[in-house]
Amino acid sequence: MAKKSAAFPVGLYAMLLFALAWLTLPRVFAPIERWTVGSACLVPRVASAWFGSPALAADRESLAQINELSTNLLKRVEQHDFAGAGASMSAGDRQLRCGVLSIGRRGGAGLPSELLLDHTYRELAGCREIVTKGDVLLGFLMKPGVGRAVDDTLDDPARVMLCNHREAPRLYAMLKNSDGSQLRMVVEPASTVDPAALRVDFWDDPYRAAALKETQQSIYTLPVEYGKERVPGGLLVGRTRRWGYEGEADEAPLTIGMFVTPAVDARALSHVVVWRAGDQQRSFSAPPSSLRSPRRARATVYDLPGATHGRHLLVCNEHVPDGAAVVQDGLFLGTARGLSFGAGLVTSFVASRQAWNLLVMPEGEGGAPIELHARVERAVGSVAWLRLSGVPLERLARMGRSYLFTGSNGQHCPAGLWIGLAEPAAEGFNVLKVTVPGATGTRLAEVFVGEKVQ
Repeated sequence: MAKKSAAFPVGLYAMLLFALAWLTLPRVFAPIERWTVGSACLVPRVASAWFGSPALAADRESLAQINELSTNLLKRVEQHDFAGAGASMSAGDRQLRCGVLSIGRRGGAGLPSELLLDHTYRELAGCREIVTKGDVLLGFLMKPGVGRAVDDTLDDPARVMLCNHREAPRLYAMLKNSDGSQLRMVVEPASTVDPAALRVDFWDDPYRAAALKETQQSIYTLPVEYGKERVPGGLLVGRTRRWGYEGEADEAPLTIGMFVTPAVDARALSHVVVWRAGDQQRSFSAPPSSLRSPRRARATVYDLPGATHGRHLLVCNEHVPDGAAVVQDGLFLGTARGLSFGAGLVTSFVASRQAWNLLVMPEGEGGAPIELHARVERAVGSVAWLRLSGVPLERLARMGRSYLFTGSNGQHCPAGLWIGLAEPAAEGFNVLKVTVPGATGTRLAEVFVGEKVQ
């Protein structure tokens, strides 16, 4: 008797193929996922009447203190970001602070080499190419339709080319030795595998350069003209990192190559400064960002099962954008992932595992805010330990008890939202201990939703 062959499991293979497509093409299937998860959240929304009355997080006095801290932070940011570069720029130039939407494109040392600003090219029309922060040269504004920005239009976010970008211009620079003498050089972008983002290409005195013993020497720009003055003098580029052999006994060290570590870690940037030419002041008024609207929508946050792990349900009457900041009476709760039907899932700050741009404001008057790039390493209750990268050691070494705020973390998560209190942790210089005000139960909140799409 002939044995009948088994039927080909078409349904099983179709399900496996669908699952594979779902995993490999998440953006294609994202609307389906939002709809299904949003539909599942309708059950707790209907039952929300039994969840209890929403509560406020702070009284009027505490809310006023939080608002005062946030206002003070942004004033200090502007004060310190604007200081230092004015002497190097043309007389009459005016400064404009711009937020950073995102970073990207690997450049020298594998670090980011491009910034996307929260102002469009049209809003920054007439600004100089130079981009600074304090007395530090960061890079150059790109032009829409040219080079890397060939596909950009005037209504796209303005793009900044950092000094370690492979298409960035070479810089004419100098360093001062301890004996008061100067060494002039040309600084250019390094390769992605180099130990630092910039490298020195030409020296005016190679023999003296080969005998350099010091490291961490400051590098400053010298003025160079390319038709027009493109790079003014006196701006800090970074600090030297010598690459070579140490001498034995009384032998002088042999320097094979010299690299430059940028003065500012681009990964931690929340704000930069662009310059409007002095001859265009009459037509200039600092434009608000059209890409980052401060508009908020009222929402309610409910605890989900396992809420102690930092997961909550957000109910709003509007669409919730991905990455939108959720605040409760001035306190930053976390970011939301938008679902269908005005719902969202909120991940609290202490439960997050994403990389954050943060601002630390020391207690006391006049202390300069510190920009940090960090990730929550672990958390116990409402206390989190942050692992920092690109740490400005000379500043953190003097930091005591401070206030922690959000930096710029995308279009719908602006800088200046209060998170909690921060202090150096016992685990090391690159660990920060953060205490976040704890709250449970049903809460009234607000979510940054941006302008409505017409």
